[in-house]
Amino acid sequence: MKRFLLFCQFMFVVIILHATGQTGDIIYIDGARWELLGRPVCLDSALYYGLKAVLPEKRSINTSNWDGFTSYWSIQQDLLYLDSIKCEHYDPITNSMLGERISSDKLLKVFNKYVDRGRIVARWLSREIRVAAGKKIYYQHIGFERNYEEEKIISIDKGKVTGWKEFHNFVVDGYSFEKINSKNKREELQELFPLHIEQYPELACAERIVFYIKRAKVDAQGNLVECEVEVKSPNDNPRLAAEMAELMKAYHPWKVLFINGEYRADGIEGWTVPYLLDE
Repeated sequence: MKRFLLFCQFMFVVIILHATGQTGDIIYIDGARWELLGRPVCLDSALYYGLKAVLPEKRSINTSNWDGFTSYWSIQQDLLYLDSIKCEHYDPITNSMLGERISSDKLLKVFNKYVDRGRIVARWLSREIRVAAGKKIYYQHIGFERNYEEEKIISIDKGKVTGWKEFHNFVVDGYSFEKINSKNKREELQELFPLHIEQYPELACAERIVFYIKRAKVDAQGNLVECEVEVKSPNDNPRLAAEMAELMKAYHPWKVLFINGEYRADGIEGWTVPYLLDE
């Protein structure tokens, strides 16, 4: 039983570590440097196992780079090439991080099945990859869940580029429930969304209402065109939920993200909103 509990504790720590934002690989396209939001080398378990065997043991591993290396790629003549892999380690003499590239001989041996004319072609890869540049406009503290101003979604079939889509992402500033992280901001909700509390005698003893927002959709001008609201506390109240939904739809503007061709409600969808009542 003790071993089982220790194993569960270890797995919990591993899950937490992997839940942090990860640094991406680097890819060059037409001479321009982009961040590759993913780790294509890790998608083939046999390759990953072989690569780990030649990586330096003292490489730096942290919560933003759990694998302890960064791969460098390029696209040339519609082929995706793995050019090099770099690790870092701490040097106590200079009190700084030093970079170390894995030798070409070692890499060519690990990826021998995919070597063409002395270069490694990512023929193990058949999927879309996402590359990004510019200002970060959306971030979630997990994996590669973030978006930048400029993005390309590139389709790869056995290492060959078969197509891509380019996107310019942006933010339309407006209100979001991210701004209710202090008591003063929570009190502002009463002014922004003035509920007719007097119509709900069942709330006479309640100190607050907790709403849950889902299925929120916005347009390019920051209008909330659709949403569903649930009352989580003090109890389910469809009439109160409907009133809050109508007040939210009447408010303008809401914060909008334009991400890869779609408008998204930012700071609305999936939020639990505490609405304080007058004492």
